[in-house]
Parts: sequence; structure tokens; C-alpha cells
Amino acid sequence: MIRGLEWIVAALLVAAATCGCHSDRPPSRGPIEQARQELEVRYRENEAGFFAKDPDRVMSLRHPDFHTILPNGNVNSREQMDQRTRDFIGRIERFDSLSERITRLSLSGDTAMAMIDQSTVRQQRIEGALHEVRTSVTQRESWIKTKDGWMMWRVDSIQPGTTLLDGKPLPPSP
Repeated sequence: MIRGLEWIVAALLVAAATCGCHSDRPPSRGPIEQARQELEVRYRENEAGFFAKDPDRVMSLRHPDFHTILPNGNVNSREQMDQRTRDFIGRIERFDSLSERITRLSLSGDTAMAMIDQSTVRQQRIEGALHEVRTSVTQRESWIKTKDGWMMWRVDSIQPGTTLLDGKPLPPSP
């Protein structure tokens, strides 16, 4: 009887030690959860760069081979996106809000593919007049893990949402 009881106690001790229930260590995170947390930090850094109206800060999160593939199939190089970012930020008086939310995330080696819902509310000059502009987009953003951390490498699968100018939808582009 004692032997059976000793065996049960030993089994319970082994089970408690291996389940992590009594460990002082935080539970280990899987690679997707780790990447998500690291990318969320990068997205907050990206948002901070836009709020600061600092294109160098924004572009510092972009990989040297960064590029975008537009819905029409045209590709914009890193240099083109650098100029586009500078022009965009130059028209903004201030950002009221900017949100980048990961809705799906997958990993393939050192590359993370994040589907992002992005929205902005900003005060922007158009033909000299100040307007409120609200935009949204869903797009895939691919990031490469480098020695300096995650760097945005490519944006594609861009699905623009509605753009509101002073609360009214813009007419469709020709």
C-alpha cells in the first residue's frame, strides 16, 4: 500500500514539475506569438514616426529592398516610397489618429506576412484649405527579421477602403 502511495505521489510531483503550473518562469511563447509581439512594437514605432511627421524615422523601419506592389500591378521602389512618404507627411498638419492592427499573421523562415487593417484621421491641406481626411486600407505587409530586428520588406494585396473628406465620401477615381 505504501509503495503504491509513493508511486502516486512521485507521479504527481513529476506532473506538477512538467506542467509549468508552479514555475516562476513565464510560459514560453510560440514563434507566431513572439513575432506578433515584436511586430506590434514595430507598428507602434511606425505610428510614432508618422505622428512626429518624421519621414526618416518612418523609413528607418523599411528594409533596403522595400517595395510596394499596387493594386494595378505597378511596383514602387524604396526610393519612390521614400519620396511618397515625404510628400504625404508634408501635406499633413497633424494626425488625430493612426491605427495599424494585425488581423492575420504567418511565418515562413525569417519572413512574417501580416494582414493589416490601417486607418487614419488627419488634418490635411488640400489646395491651401485645411480638411479632415479619414482613410482606411487592408493590406499585406511582409517583414524580414534582420540583425537589427524586423524590417518591412514589401506591401501588397492592397485593398483601399473609403476615403472621407470632411465627412463625405470622395468620388471614385477615374
